[in-house]
Amino acid sequence: MKAYRSATEGPSLFAGQRVRPMGFDLGVAIVGAALVAVSGCSDAPNATQPLPPFLPCEAFDAEPAAMLEVRSGEFFAGDQALLPHAVNSYPLLQHMGDGRLDAVRDVFAQALALGRPIVRTNAFLDNGQNPARLRGDDGALLEGGLRALDDLLTEASAAGVRLILVLTNNWEDYGGAAAVVEAVARGEGLPKDAFWSEPRLVAAQQRYVQALASRRHSRTLVVYGDDPTIAGWELANEARCTTPRWCDSHTLPRWSAAMTDALRQAGARQPLFWGGEGALGKDGEDLLAIADIGGVEVLTMHLYLDYSHPEVFDLPGQARIDEAIRIGASLLRQRSALAQRHGLPLMLEEFGWDPPEGGDRDRERAAVYRGWLSVAHDLRIPTAPWMIGESGRADYDGFLIGPKDEETNNVLTCDGRAR
Repeated sequence: MKAYRSATEGPSLFAGQRVRPMGFDLGVAIVGAALVAVSGCSDAPNATQPLPPFLPCEAFDAEPAAMLEVRSGEFFAGDQALLPHAVNSYPLLQHMGDGRLDAVRDVFAQALALGRPIVRTNAFLDNGQNPARLRGDDGALLEGGLRALDDLLTEASAAGVRLILVLTNNWEDYGGAAAVVEAVARGEGLPKDAFWSEPRLVAAQQRYVQALASRRHSRTLVVYGDDPTIAGWELANEARCTTPRWCDSHTLPRWSAAMTDALRQAGARQPLFWGGEGALGKDGEDLLAIADIGGVEVLTMHLYLDYSHPEVFDLPGQARIDEAIRIGASLLRQRSALAQRHGLPLMLEEFGWDPPEGGDRDRERAAVYRGWLSVAHDLRIPTAPWMIGESGRADYDGFLIGPKDEETNNVLTCDGRAR
């Protein structure tokens, strides 16, 4: 998730400057021979491979009562194999707390129009004054927030939309790891990174995820862990751990295993998504180690070349587009090869392209997305662009996809028809 607004959104704090997204920050260090050795893949970004022909993504079409599942590295709903193409819209719980049903329904309508009736959104709200806040200053669960989450699930079900619920955030937006540290170890001066390894903090997050998975909806009485409206549980958005005292190469894999164990013990039947950027050792995240330790059923990657490969922006027009497609395609192939070796699906659950000012931004973004989605389609990787929002929403990070972005919307639409 990007440098998005806090629980009290207002005018952008980042007006007039490019905001570094909380995205795929692998950089040049991961490319070349070192990455090839780790991933078992021979197509480093400098290798030239022809892109597959563009094909439209498949619309998610499953019976509402069919739970999304992962079997043998493939997604199923009942007996139907499919790709759960999705879209991001993080502030839905906040909208519920604000009484903005119009905003929630607007987002769901946009997701349906895109043929992407799965929305990745927050199931954490650990700070601020919003009535949908889920944990108090002392870390205790707040029933008002839980009922707002109940109502969000009700709205999603009524609209024919499913939700991937993100359970915490590496970043301080909406609370996340830092808020849990402050609640559990108040006054101890522990850094955010203690969240991933300090026993009290790990246990607190385990209790939280178990409380959600075992919650019985206050109106439908359906247990969350049995609810097909929940397409999956995501352990954390963009987990990173870099503080030496609290972090080593085993920290995030051990944490992920602790969280998946907690969710399964609480009865969660839905797929368990990692939620990381897909790094191979950078910032404490190693996708290979996450796959090796087990528990996570869906590996993830985030793709933002604007910042991980800024040199691309030195190129003019079509050369910039071609290079962005080439680098993104290679990274997709590399991560897909890693996932396939472990018998796991990979999801490109965030991607964005922020063209420079002065050109046709919609057309350039559509061209880059078309290239990336062609590769994802060829590799059977489900995708979720960043992001859509309610009508009239400000574009805080340069990645918002609005109704006026006609070419981008056309490329992203999953409807089974050639475009």
